Amino acid sequence: MPISAAVSRNALPLDWLYARDGDHPAVTALRWGGERLDFTRLRAAAEGWAAGLLEAGLAPGQVLGLLTDDPWLTARALYGTLRLDALLLPLDPGMTEGRCSSLLAQAGCTLLLTDQEAVLVPAEVHTISSAVFQQNGRAPLHAQPDGAGERGGLIIATSGTTGAPKGVMLLAANLAASVRASRRRLSLHAGDCWLNCLPLWHIGGLAIFYRCLEAGASVLLHGGFDTEQAWAEIRQWGVTHLSLVPPMLSNLLDVAEGGVPERLRVVLVGGGPLDPGLAGRALDAGWPLCVSYGMSETGSQLATDCSGDAGRVPGRVGRPLAGFEVRSSRRGTGGVVGRIRVRGPAVMAGYVNPELRPGDGLEQGWFETGDRGRLDQEGGLTLMGRADELLVSAGKNIHPVEVESRVAVCPGVREVAVCGQKDSLWGDRLVLFYSGSVDEGVLAQWLRRNLPGALRPRTLIRLEALPRNPLGKVQRDALRRLLRSS
Repeated sequence: MPISAAVSRNALPLDWLYARDGDHPAVTALRWGGERLDFTRLRAAAEGWAAGLLEAGLAPGQVLGLLTDDPWLTARALYGTLRLDALLLPLDPGMTEGRCSSLLAQAGCTLLLTDQEAVLVPAEVHTISSAVFQQNGRAPLHAQPDGAGERGGLIIATSGTTGAPKGVMLLAANLAASVRASRRRLSLHAGDCWLNCLPLWHIGGLAIFYRCLEAGASVLLHGGFDTEQAWAEIRQWGVTHLSLVPPMLSNLLDVAEGGVPERLRVVLVGGGPLDPGLAGRALDAGWPLCVSYGMSETGSQLATDCSGDAGRVPGRVGRPLAGFEVRSSRRGTGGVVGRIRVRGPAVMAGYVNPELRPGDGLEQGWFETGDRGRLDQEGGLTLMGRADELLVSAGKNIHPVEVESRVAVCPGVREVAVCGQKDSLWGDRLVLFYSGSVDEGVLAQWLRRNLPGALRPRTLIRLEALPRNPLGKVQRDALRRLLRSS
């Protein structure tokens, strides 16, 4: 039976695809380069993309892996899997092949869509290209059985708190709850335009597609982040909403001319701590800041502060969004600092497993984060730092082990350890401590050739030997003390 255009309070993302074709057919849904799709064309295109994936061997409820840095390919895969009622697992192109293979196996994924050359994958994984989206007379899908839209969603790769790759399962109901909670706080309307310049293998960038689909707003895709181009697009296309990490905000402030465009209503800043000085600079210039806190496991936004002084108080991220229960893992009166625990319909279904069984990583629906924080008497949340070794640099979760394992193979490196140095723009600036015979200049050149930018340490410190405890474990506290005294 055809999917109804009527949307209830509990509608799922697939319902939105058809509802927007009914109530906002001519409104721009997606713009990328020379491509422009209104909601009617997007619905029709999604049916064709889904038919291509079905023909390639993807069935409803199954997982499609995606390895690309092409925003247009990502968009087609997202809307195609949405229409097919399947799950999409987008992978960071800079991820090691071992981590990619591990995530594909965890998700029981046997089909990988990629434009990368010579990708090494497990024998049971079949690779396909963007050619699956070419129509060539293929009949599009037009109908689905009752219950359509319930089995699809996203699987987001995360390093968690241990450095081991894991996949966060966000099913259709989780994504729908996240979108509704976000819209109540950010006020997104039909005809608005959201510039999407975040990486599309992170939840922050992917969530924008769903928010705009539900509201009847436009997604303006931006490949990577080019400051001058982004500023030009904000003015050219009447951007109303913008998602940034702090370094992006700083770069845009440097090039902004003539004040803030009149249509720009929301500048959502997240992915890492926002320096109060940078926040003040933006607020004083009239930028409509909303300081956000969230993660893959919470479907992106968890708490957001859109007040007139958002970001001026370090760590303050505002009240949790509607539908979220937030507690500290330590019992006591208001203001007690402890690990942040969260529960609600937008919280992940669980960490992925080959059976797609829900519940892994949750305790009676509660997810315990790696962050420490406190709730004030008004319900506002203030972050007080991380409870583990995970670093956050420019919005990307980085575990020291991931960097250390790569640098350890550099000729002349004997020992290596990575720590974070607080930075007003990057959140955690990566610092590499090492011992060995390699010269610092030679090591710096090797890092530029062999590590992606997000994983590249910006400060190198050579030691005779790394400090270790009696069991041989590197003493990171001693390294941090050394860093503070230098």
